[in-house]
Amino acid sequence: MTQQRKRLTPDHFIELGVIRGPHGLKGALTVFSNTRPAQAIAGYSFWWLGNDPASLRRYAVLRCWQHGKRILAELEGVDDCNGAERLKQMKIWVAREDVEVAADEYLWHDLIGCTVYVQDEGNHETLLGEVTALDEYGAQDILVVATPADVATPGEWMLPFIGDVVLDVDLQARRIMVRLPEGMDACFTPRF
Repeated sequence: MTQQRKRLTPDHFIELGVIRGPHGLKGALTVFSNTRPAQAIAGYSFWWLGNDPASLRRYAVLRCWQHGKRILAELEGVDDCNGAERLKQMKIWVAREDVEVAADEYLWHDLIGCTVYVQDEGNHETLLGEVTALDEYGAQDILVVATPADVATPGEWMLPFIGDVVLDVDLQARRIMVRLPEGMDACFTPRF
């Protein structure tokens, strides 16, 4: 009996980083990691490389390690500087099923595009906008929320992803509920 191979679609992959270029003459690669901590990218046996999920090619990770402030990797079939150079600027993807996420954690990839609502003290909800990106600035992650185009003052909110601000995340409904404590106006940048 033959095993049927599952067809992978773009939804099956998560981007973890990018190949910055070769390191040395034997095919090692310098890697930029989006994972936290950065060296967590070393925890995968296979990487899929390509510019988007539709153009991916699978590589076995032979070795991945921290070297000073950089992360280096050796991939099966990449044996010299020329082979490593061909992979420069390729994005690193892994299969979604290979990424472990705890019950109280979220993948940044899943939060992008969620609609954000503000809940006031009377439990009334107001549309704030849509998550367009996440950034990391030291102690906590930051939700970047773009306001709807039709508001009086369009702009962008940068909200800390902490319990005092983020009240609920419902990935099924693609909805995030936040509270804006006093002083949060400083987290808004108007766009005219």
